[in-house]
Amino acid sequence: MSRNTNRLRLKLLATSAALCLSAFDVANATTIVVARSPTEIVIAADSKVTDTYGNELNSQVCKIQQVGNLFLAFEGLLRDRATGFSVPEIALRALQLKPEASAQEKVNILTGFLTSELFAELQRVRTNSPDEFHTRLEGQTFLRVLIAGFEGNRPLIFERQFRTTFIARGVGVTVIPDDCVDGCAGEIVTRLLGETEAIEGLPEETPGFWQGGLAEGARRLVEIEIAARSEYVGPPVDLLLINAQGAKWIQRKPGCADVKPLRRRVNQPARKRR
Repeated sequence: MSRNTNRLRLKLLATSAALCLSAFDVANATTIVVARSPTEIVIAADSKVTDTYGNELNSQVCKIQQVGNLFLAFEGLLRDRATGFSVPEIALRALQLKPEASAQEKVNILTGFLTSELFAELQRVRTNSPDEFHTRLEGQTFLRVLIAGFEGNRPLIFERQFRTTFIARGVGVTVIPDDCVDGCAGEIVTRLLGETEAIEGLPEETPGFWQGGLAEGARRLVEIEIAARSEYVGPPVDLLLINAQGAKWIQRKPGCADVKPLRRRVNQPARKRR
């Protein structure tokens, strides 16, 4: 085999590896803040988009999504264009499977869907892109999904963390829940996703941090992270308010869809009139 042929083969292999690596959409370069009080939930998110390598793209994305009565945000491995794997699409299918189910039941269905799909996806990545698997997925929490909403007068926050584990047949998925439902400690509870180094623990260490309200506090946290990590997160900040009456945008960019009216569950007793 000629030297030129060898060079061509090496070049093709390198190109193939690069294409395989860039097939993954990993949403680590993001900052999402969820703040919950007994009467409302606020979700705040930045808008910057980066590629797999952390390079800034000339576009913005809405990082808060609605599926029925629930609102979602994601961090980590979201898509694999080579296989068609897509966390947002899986979430849409799972949460629409039983429209009248309770929020807890819907989250359980979503967890099962994701665990099954991730098990197959991790096997594929480990086989086809071992370097990518070792660098980004092996032994790590590679995906976090946050679901928020109201059920009656109850503010609900569900978080599912997905971590690789090893079993007898190979790689598996460990699911770690971190929910704030009944008996959730604290008047104001927060969940932080993505780039949060500058704001971790800040509300607890700052007297009167929430004095201006949940929306102002959540916005301030995202803006602080943007100022500290502008290479990864950026404006504008989208703010969504959820309470027992429904949900509405406090501020949003044009790319964020209108909030759809929330449905009352059929088996939920109607409020008696006085």
